Amino acid sequence: MLILLMFSSIHLAYGAQLDAVIVKDSKEIEPSFQFTRIITISHDGDSELQQLVKDGKISFDIDSENSPSLISEINSILEEKSFAKVTDVTGSYSAIVSSQEKSIGIEYRLVIKPTIQNHFIENSQTLDSQWRGFLLENPIIVDSIYGEYDINSPSSVLKITSPDSLGYLQDTSAMEILKTSLIDASGISEFSLSMWESMFDPTAKMTETENFGFTGSVITNYSMGICTVYLGLCEDNTVTESFTINDEKYSIRSVESQDDATIVLEGYVSESKIGQLEVFSIQDSAPSVGNENDLQVTAMYAMAGVGVAVAIGFFVISDKKSKSSSSEQTGIDPKNLESMPISSSAGGYQTYRVTAQLKS
Repeated sequence: MLILLMFSSIHLAYGAQLDAVIVKDSKEIEPSFQFTRIITISHDGDSELQQLVKDGKISFDIDSENSPSLISEINSILEEKSFAKVTDVTGSYSAIVSSQEKSIGIEYRLVIKPTIQNHFIENSQTLDSQWRGFLLENPIIVDSIYGEYDINSPSSVLKITSPDSLGYLQDTSAMEILKTSLIDASGISEFSLSMWESMFDPTAKMTETENFGFTGSVITNYSMGICTVYLGLCEDNTVTESFTINDEKYSIRSVESQDDATIVLEGYVSESKIGQLEVFSIQDSAPSVGNENDLQVTAMYAMAGVGVAVAIGFFVISDKKSKSSSSEQTGIDPKNLESMPISSSAGGYQTYRVTAQLKS
């Protein structure tokens, strides 16, 4: 069942991953934004940087008390494009530094779960969608057990675990990657809703789904980031820089998987616009006309039908040709063949099979 898969504990590593469930007439929603990034610094081995970097792990929880700037920064972005407003936030942060023989790896995982209100516009049939993506460029300071910690900067973990390494890298191109914002879900909001995949799902009519707040109506799944041979294969977002310090050559690479999002809404949902604002239009009954995605499916079936018709035509033509051709043997007439001995020894026998020759 789709709804149960969505709440699975298995998480894939996406640059920005959004999961949201929106129940009919809900007063607030709590979407989950997950940001994952891997940074690798490669070297020739036994480098000075390797001596400076120490293995370590940083992890802590996030809430409105230790990170008030997170709420204000998200709202400052939403004010420019959305009616929605963040009133609270929870989440978690972790970063792991590990040193190998010829590389240094840093893995980041940041989860932000904002509480959002004012997501419906005028009534529960029109849902604002512009809250689904944002980019935070300013420092997001959290009052953690490690002191003031900027969760938006990849360099923060090195400042705690290996402060001397940052001084060593300070004037290199590596710092551009180590200062690139982690909180970047802008790709999700920039990808038009008309390009998302959507599907009606009757799963919410099952009694088990009442635990998720559904009232027994149909739900609509909206998703982006699906990778197939038809929609295109997934491509990682990779940035690489090379630099040299004291004649030692290094390469730094940042890798994120492409953005991914799933929004589950109660009711029959389609996308539309109010001016420049993209919104979800929600109905209790099934729409009479399919959307753009339905046309794509129809076209696929039509193309398949054409292929079948062509194949049938090919076999019909081939069959007619085979029937119209002569069925008589075109090789050597058996009456022109004579037997020959297969052995000159006593008891040798003669046959027309294999060991035959033309009559002279």
